[in-house]
Amino acid sequence: MKPLRTGIIGCGNIAKRHAEILRSVEDVCLVGFCDTNLLAARQFAEQYGSAEVFEDYEKMFDQLNLDLVYICLPPFAHDKEVESACNHGVHILLEKPIALNIKQAEAMAGHVNKSGVKCQVGFMYRFGEAAIWLKNQFTTKEKSKAFMIARYSCNSLHSWWWRDKSKSGGQLVEQAIHLLDLTRFFLGEPVQVYSLQDNLFHRNTEGYTVEDASATVIRFDSGSIAVVAATNGAIPNRWDCDWRIMMPNLTADFVDPNHATIHLTGASYPNVLSIAAEKNIYLAQTLDLLEAVKVDRPTWVPIEEGVRSLGLALNAAGSAEKQTIVDLA
Repeated sequence: MKPLRTGIIGCGNIAKRHAEILRSVEDVCLVGFCDTNLLAARQFAEQYGSAEVFEDYEKMFDQLNLDLVYICLPPFAHDKEVESACNHGVHILLEKPIALNIKQAEAMAGHVNKSGVKCQVGFMYRFGEAAIWLKNQFTTKEKSKAFMIARYSCNSLHSWWWRDKSKSGGQLVEQAIHLLDLTRFFLGEPVQVYSLQDNLFHRNTEGYTVEDASATVIRFDSGSIAVVAATNGAIPNRWDCDWRIMMPNLTADFVDPNHATIHLTGASYPNVLSIAAEKNIYLAQTLDLLEAVKVDRPTWVPIEEGVRSLGLALNAAGSAEKQTIVDLA
């Protein structure tokens, strides 16, 4: 396969991680960087290889004959870049959350499906070796009921837009959505959600309108239940994320997507299995996307998954605002 002519829209922090990956992959050639801050695009071109820079993604699509684009925009900044990529036949990696409302997210999915381009949504936790191992247990024990407890904690003001709920959607929507996505990955589709959210630690911080503490309870079509707790009031300069899943005869403790301790709690207990891998989950999602393009198959995390996990996050936020359980279609 000829190296795919690749561009990046949005030259921020997450784009740096992707650019490092992309410049190391033989099947990719970085040819364009686009950002409304042209200086940021120029800095990417200096750091990650000579490429053309743009302020307007339409001009990049028109001029560069791209095969692949990485869309790394904050949720509020999404416009019609997915539609434009689809119109030009350009495959997509789309960072989460893919939008701030379901109407826009569903429109994105419609453009992708109509065009036939491949789209991978950036839920990279699904690619961890331990995560895949456990997913296979659910596959072999279909509709097995489970209970999941997940935690996300940090302590940072983050970017200016992140602190503004109208721009980010809040911590659960923009950040802990990774854990909400994992609940769907393991447990199935949600049927009810209830969330409590509050600003406990930043009430005197100007411009801080997102929640910094939340507790979300989800019931799934399988009968399984998940509890997701998130806070931005924990330990500074640390981003901690872990989860425990209990199912009949098995309890799995995850430190991260690659590392888990599996307690087999059946008749022969104690019996403990450790899973430890150093898999680069960002590289894995890129390689899966490239393989999907090469052999014409679906990606591991197609755009529909981005729509559904966003829907769960937005309904949780709506539950907190209305202070009521939300039944999900």
